[in-house]
Amino acid sequence: MPTTDAEAHDVATLRQLNDRFIAALTGSDVGWFERHLAPDFLNSNPDGTLSDRAAFLHRVAQRPSVTRLAAEDVRIRLFGQTAIVHARTVYTKAEGQPGHGRYTDVWARGGESWLCVAADVTRC
Repeated sequence: MPTTDAEAHDVATLRQLNDRFIAALTGSDVGWFERHLAPDFLNSNPDGTLSDRAAFLHRVAQRPSVTRLAAEDVRIRLFGQTAIVHARTVYTKAEGQPGHGRYTDVWARGGESWLCVAADVTRC
């Protein structure tokens, strides 16, 4: 739990960024990610591969492989200028079956803004 007004503000900001991250994924909004990913961003994919920023942006530009993606049980932890967001996902697979997974995103503050520096995604 945030202990100061500044921490509460950071948690609220990160919660909003997390919501927009999910919306940008479902909407293939590459522009949002171009503004909110660090230059050296890395993504651990559900298949165990690692994508750099350019590969992640290319993947986002494609039609999403799942629909009705939503985040649940979002937990945000602050560590000074760094934050970790953990959450559970629910979605519909391409074949129509329900799916779920988890993700962990790492954010770093640069000045007054936050940039996502890493993400790790699992799917079941």
